[in-house]
Amino acid sequence: MAIQSTSLTTPAELGQAIRARRKAVGLTQGELADAAGTSLRLVSEVERGKANARLESVLKLLAELGLRLELGSR
Repeated sequence: MAIQSTSLTTPAELGQAIRARRKAVGLTQGELADAAGTSLRLVSEVERGKANARLESVLKLLAELGLRLELGSR
């Protein structure tokens, strides 16, 4: 499955992208949490766009979903 590049500027947009990818690969929040070694609560909070999630944990979720975080100039 090809994944297109998307510019995200808010935690809510990142959460929406993670939720969409999780559903596309057929995982529940609990399954993603287990696979990434994080908590169900963290997955839920990230998907709801809570801004206080630890970057390390978010990166684990992205890796488990086959996504990567890239930085670039505007």
